[in-house]
Amino acid sequence: MSGPDERSPLSIGIEWASRITALGFEFSLPPIVGYLVDRWLGSNPIGILVGMIIGFLVGMMHLLQIARNSSKPS
Repeated sequence: MSGPDERSPLSIGIEWASRITALGFEFSLPPIVGYLVDRWLGSNPIGILVGMIIGFLVGMMHLLQIARNSSKPS
């Protein structure tokens, strides 16, 4: 069992800000990469749709992991 969190409030806030930023990138970068692949290959909606699915799955897995870890008693 670990004791109470002894970090400063600033460090805890920075940790949460980095988690939220990572989630934003996980949801948005795969569709952007899919769009760029579509432009490069000329395969209109396929790349962006695959990117949207991958981004959604990865983002949701990470969001559920954060929720699971945050709900554990300290």
